[in-house]
Amino acid sequence: MKWVHWLVLGWLWSTTAVAEVVLGSDKDTADLDIGCLYPLTGPSALWGSDAVVAIKMALDKLKTDPSAPTIRVTVADTMGKQYRSREIALQFIENEQVDVLCGVVNSNIALETSKLAFESRTLFLGAGHSTPRLTEDALHPWYFHLNNDASQSSGAGARYLQDIKDEWRWKTLSYIGPDYEYGHQIWQKMVTALDSLGVDYQVKDEFYSLHGEKDYRRYIDALLADPPDIVVSGHWTRDLVSFIEQAQLAGLFSRTRFVNFDTGGGYFVLSRLGDALPEGLVLSARSHVNWPATEANREYVGEFYRRAGRYPTFIAQDAYAVITALATAWKQAPEKTVEGVRLSLSGLSFSLPEDPEGFQSVIDPRTHRILQVQAIGETVVDGRYSPATRTLGKWKYYSPYELPNVIENVAETGVAGSSAQASALTGG
Repeated sequence: MKWVHWLVLGWLWSTTAVAEVVLGSDKDTADLDIGCLYPLTGPSALWGSDAVVAIKMALDKLKTDPSAPTIRVTVADTMGKQYRSREIALQFIENEQVDVLCGVVNSNIALETSKLAFESRTLFLGAGHSTPRLTEDALHPWYFHLNNDASQSSGAGARYLQDIKDEWRWKTLSYIGPDYEYGHQIWQKMVTALDSLGVDYQVKDEFYSLHGEKDYRRYIDALLADPPDIVVSGHWTRDLVSFIEQAQLAGLFSRTRFVNFDTGGGYFVLSRLGDALPEGLVLSARSHVNWPATEANREYVGEFYRRAGRYPTFIAQDAYAVITALATAWKQAPEKTVEGVRLSLSGLSFSLPEDPEGFQSVIDPRTHRILQVQAIGETVVDGRYSPATRTLGKWKYYSPYELPNVIENVAETGVAGSSAQASALTGG
């Protein structure tokens, strides 16, 4: 990765240099000018770094397609901070006058960025955050969500719990997650999905920890005092790593089953825990280094490793999806304008490395939410992706058209190809 130049953002930061990376075409010659918000420095810098590598990969792929648009991408460093992100978004909209906003990892920041996009009528392609509110009560015509959200991952998780109910003979659940937008949405959507599916269950406890909590012992002790059959986790990245390390030492996993259906199976967690990650935990993520076993996914993971010297997190493929979707929408748009792209995104089908054979990602025209397959697996020993020594195996995977919240939308809008895709998804 190369630092291209430094930008001073607005009067507020007249003395503060903020890193940004500029990729692709010149501003004067680009068909589409994109401003992405990702952390490039600070404790969350890996997400921005992965996004930059993946965006560059997607742009390089477009060079081989003469019908593809020319694209300029500026990735500005949010440092994961809410007020800073707001000022960067305003800079992109008012001063840079970008055609498209993209990215944002934190759900709270995404909600605020989406409001700015609505007010300015700027196209915003969300990639990295998980709150479903942006495609529900906060939806507007200029927002599209290009990664599976908490509604879909929790819906797939509910289907998984339904499928293994007889095998595990489980009855009770407890939940623990972070005390902010994302953590609450994970659990709310799980409960809604279980109820919709008619699953019989009882909730023992709900626990909400601080974001960045260091010591989870009081929560673990409470779970050990009255262990449920299953602990549902809504933690992610460093919080999840810390919780699993401490829970393993305390013996929690010998007393209860542990599941995390949204980001727990991402490469970040696998690589940070190594041998400390127990076998048999049930996890999922938005993309996986070893699933699906397709040539497209192998090429994507291999090329990312060649460029970065590490394996990609799911944030990388979220960013990759932005460029792929924009280029596909541009080519299909009758009018080669930003408005033409916006209209083409609704109902758009396109292929991503995370799509299994027989399936294409598609953007639901009613909710502007991408519909993708959710794969859920158990942790198994696997040394192919060092420093991780575990990956996921024993897969179960769920078409979005099997999920209660998606089925209603498809029935109302008739997403093109939904029946064919659902029936074609017979192997991974």
